[in-house]
Amino acid sequence: MRIEILHNGNVIETKDLTEGSWKIGRSSECDIRLKSTQVSKQHALLVIKGSKAAIVDVGSSNGVFVNGILVRKQRVDLGDEIGICEFQLRLAKSQPAPRPRPQARATSESQGFAMDGNAALELGYEPSAPPTPEPEAPAELPPQEKFLQLMDQKILFPYYELMKSMDWRWLLSCILLISLVASVLLSVIPIVRWGRSITSKEALARAHTIVSQTVRENYRILSKTNDFTRLTVEACEAEQGILACYIVDPKTQGVLAPSKLFNKSITEVYSLIAMKRVLEGKEDVVSIQKDDTTYMVAQPIHIIQPDSNEKVVSAIVLATFEISDSITSTFEPMVEAALFAVLISLGAYFFIYKMVTYPVTRMQEQLDAALKGENVTIQCESRWTELENLAQVINFSISRLRQAGGGLAQAVSADETEGEDNGYIQAIQQLDSITSDAIVLLDKEKKVKFVGKALEDMLGMRSQYAQGQNISDACKDPAFAGTAIELADNVMNTLGEPQSAQLDINGISRSIGAVGQKSSAGEIRFVLVVVKLGGQS
Repeated sequence: MRIEILHNGNVIETKDLTEGSWKIGRSSECDIRLKSTQVSKQHALLVIKGSKAAIVDVGSSNGVFVNGILVRKQRVDLGDEIGICEFQLRLAKSQPAPRPRPQARATSESQGFAMDGNAALELGYEPSAPPTPEPEAPAELPPQEKFLQLMDQKILFPYYELMKSMDWRWLLSCILLISLVASVLLSVIPIVRWGRSITSKEALARAHTIVSQTVRENYRILSKTNDFTRLTVEACEAEQGILACYIVDPKTQGVLAPSKLFNKSITEVYSLIAMKRVLEGKEDVVSIQKDDTTYMVAQPIHIIQPDSNEKVVSAIVLATFEISDSITSTFEPMVEAALFAVLISLGAYFFIYKMVTYPVTRMQEQLDAALKGENVTIQCESRWTELENLAQVINFSISRLRQAGGGLAQAVSADETEGEDNGYIQAIQQLDSITSDAIVLLDKEKKVKFVGKALEDMLGMRSQYAQGQNISDACKDPAFAGTAIELADNVMNTLGEPQSAQLDINGISRSIGAVGQKSSAGEIRFVLVVVKLGGQS
């Protein structure tokens, strides 16, 4: 027997299987390995005996499907499709191995006899082995398909796994919060750099303004008296941020002012570099950064020579200036950007939440009205392809149900006679034949009236043995029985209002709903419990 492994409709591997048990799963120890995070390490067991085969779910997380139906243990025939997450396994007949060509008899005229097999071996000849069929290479996926497959495995499948345990609104909030934090953090560095740059430029401009005032004041002194002993830097030293200020003779590199340092030589490296750049005559305003917050600034004092009318540098004003961090200019843009990002994220969350929930809520209201017997057509009030398709499926199911039994709510609305009860049960049987969900029908005493085939396969509860028994006695799964009883009580206490709950069944979180049906006297006659299977993997 041969098995074909398909992914997204493409055959990726083919195996020839013999009799025995074949392990299927994600682990490298499995005989048939399916590389996906959705596949359990040991997902299923394929048993082959002769021309017969069966598939057994060994406790997987996402279940095993045969021709689209969830199963625990199921016999499979040739052509049946076994669904395991995004993979499909299909059984087919093994291709017969090609027959080896008959070995031609070699003759020898000199020896005069025909070589048989033993003679050929003695002479060193071996019969040619039958050709071994080359294994079929897996189909090469196009780059776009590989990229989409990688995105599914790394992002979407983990996201779907989270949706089984978390509400999608919380997931959406987490995604938006992570995006918000990332955007704020990524914007902090450039905003801080921009703020510091602005602060540095403003502070240096202020420092040069102070030095320019000192240059003009001392220029007037030299112009009138030409007395270098009267030069002063008191106004510069009094300014905030000025750590030290000197007037230096460019020829001797001695201090001219302040007077307490008169004739002291300048040896500090940054001061010498600033003086050199001033004397080169290329810059009248010199700024040299000493560290992150300290700068050396310098400006020349020019005197015009009366004999040649040339400007010469008679003195140089040097000042050590410290930039104080300005909280307003540095961090205010960052705070504004962060607040703006928060507002944008909250607004986006609100609008996305409304956009997603509104059409779903409207369809739920229409479906509730239809289940109560009202003549309502389910419509999707937005251009949402998936919901539009779902609305068509629901409308088709409701129309078939109405044709079969006069409607879900009308099946038992005439009176409480046994014939009408049987009519309603027949309507539920018709519903089970057209729906992929698992259903069980209970009367007002919590006794089983009908068990759908999907629920039989899921819980092993057979309808013919369970009918007439209390659900707690008929069902081997106490958690499901307790949930069904609780939902039925809530339905009867609310006079038929639909109820819902979440429950792990066979390791998979399932949505369970219940709706009650009333008699003409307003009494709850039956409670229909539905386990949602459609659309889940």
